[in-house]
Amino acid sequence: MAVLATLVVLGAGAALLLVGLALLAGLAVAGGVLGAGILAYRAIRGQPPATLRRGPSASGLDPALEIFPEPRAIDAAAPNEERHRLGPE
Repeated sequence: MAVLATLVVLGAGAALLLVGLALLAGLAVAGGVLGAGILAYRAIRGQPPATLRRGPSASGLDPALEIFPEPRAIDAAAPNEERHRLGPE
């Protein structure tokens, strides 16, 4: 009886998974058909392809005001005294 219940649960899960994948595939096909239709409509009407709108070329930022951190020197002469950073003993 427990084996039958397990098989029913696994079968229901597989069925739901397949339905979800079928819905995703249908959505992809519908999007492709819609996009192809829009491209065909624009080609028939003679409209140029839609371009992305760009913002202003000047961002208003001044590169001379950029701040760079001071480089830190690593002192290799002093050992690391933190126990959790030392290698295995």
